Amino acid sequence: MRVTTRAKNGTRRAGLGAKAVGLGLATMVAIGVSASPAAAAAVEPDFVLNNPPLACPAGAVGFRLDGEGDLPPEDAEVDVNVGDETGTVSVDISEDGTEVSFDTTGNIAVRQVTVKGGPNANRYIYDANSTPTSFPDGIASDSELVSPINPGGQLPTISHVDFCVIEGNGS
Repeated sequence: MRVTTRAKNGTRRAGLGAKAVGLGLATMVAIGVSASPAAAAAVEPDFVLNNPPLACPAGAVGFRLDGEGDLPPEDAEVDVNVGDETGTVSVDISEDGTEVSFDTTGNIAVRQVTVKGGPNANRYIYDANSTPTSFPDGIASDSELVSPINPGGQLPTISHVDFCVIEGNGS
């Protein structure tokens, strides 16, 4: 496995140090502390308590982007080898540091993404059991992935994101 990270050129994204303040805060508080706001992600996230380790399903290659230089102020492009296949995962973080989007090139697909912010994480799983849509071959891109709302009722700044990548073109 080879994973190489490089910053994108010409990014206009701000760093993760930006405060996580946005529209709809009252709605987020009304939803509850452990819930996530309505998002446009392709699948419903699974809530993960505390700080989960990087863990991927069998056959997947994993990597972590964290606040130690991988995440903004620059967005990232990560070259990944999975078996005999090579591809790139391009990762964008929103200007306020609360949302992740990604897309892939090459013959790879994303099987799972874990977004950590505040005390807990959300895990987005793209497989045959995904809801509301099934992704048996993984997914090539998704957007608006977030961590769970923190105990203060806010959408926290992302501290790290874990990706699990498989061979294939994704759905």
